[in-house]
Amino acid sequence: MLEDRDLPPIYQAADASSLTAQSRYLTALALRLIGLVGAGAFGLATWKTCKAPTDWAGVLAALCFFAAVIVEIYLLKERPERTWYEGRAAAESVKTLSWRYSVGGEPFGIGAQSERDTEKLFLRQLDAVIGMLKDLHIAPPSGAGQQITEAMRKLRSQSLDERRHAYEMGRVANQQEWYRRKANWNAKRAIRWTLAMIVVEIIGVIAAILKAVGLLDGDVLIFAGAVVAAMAAWLQTKQHQTLATAYAVTSIELASVRTKIAWQTNENDWGKFVSEAEEAFSREHTLWKASRGVRSI
Repeated sequence: MLEDRDLPPIYQAADASSLTAQSRYLTALALRLIGLVGAGAFGLATWKTCKAPTDWAGVLAALCFFAAVIVEIYLLKERPERTWYEGRAAAESVKTLSWRYSVGGEPFGIGAQSERDTEKLFLRQLDAVIGMLKDLHIAPPSGAGQQITEAMRKLRSQSLDERRHAYEMGRVANQQEWYRRKANWNAKRAIRWTLAMIVVEIIGVIAAILKAVGLLDGDVLIFAGAVVAAMAAWLQTKQHQTLATAYAVTSIELASVRTKIAWQTNENDWGKFVSEAEEAFSREHTLWKASRGVRSI
């Protein structure tokens, strides 16, 4: 089997950097939205003490706005979402190349050319990924090593049957389960956030009616709109429904890929099959990149 820890150092660096940047971006975005909603909430209230005329609710609202501005400056300056998106794109590209090489998929077919030439071709294709990472905030890899790891060479040297089994279980089945699990997770989150927005919108409708009959101040109505806007901004970033659909389709497609693995009985057919199978991953990831404006490698 070929596990993620057996992939090239460039994968480890891109993957770790992407995960770190994702966490930083989502945390910063959440803080910014909470700050804006908090400012709206404090703007509804009045909090004065006997000893001073200061409205402390207004002070807290100002602090919330200030915190949102600081976070926005951080996002504009550091752009962690760029490292998240392009780091993930690079990691997935390296993973695809590594599996193609390790199991003898095109253009790294077994016997198609000398092993030295095959290694040179693999490294040339990695160079394009390395070039993409040069202007990102990339963390150093967890350990030193060659881009073509010992585990990759060992898997490549095995028989066709062994490589077919490794590819089915380590690549296709593993990704199929990941896509299935993530599709369910995103579908549940999409439903929960949609219901939450509906609840807030209903509250807004009630507030609008009460304002119309003179029973409620208009500030509450504005606050409800701010909450809905913040929730919509979060949903736009997470894209739960889009991802749920894309992941579900890919998981179903991979079931067909697994069925066809046993049909490949020679190296030529196997090399073409692996290339076509990797396209199933590439299509989903291409959609993901396009939705976030990520450069193609």
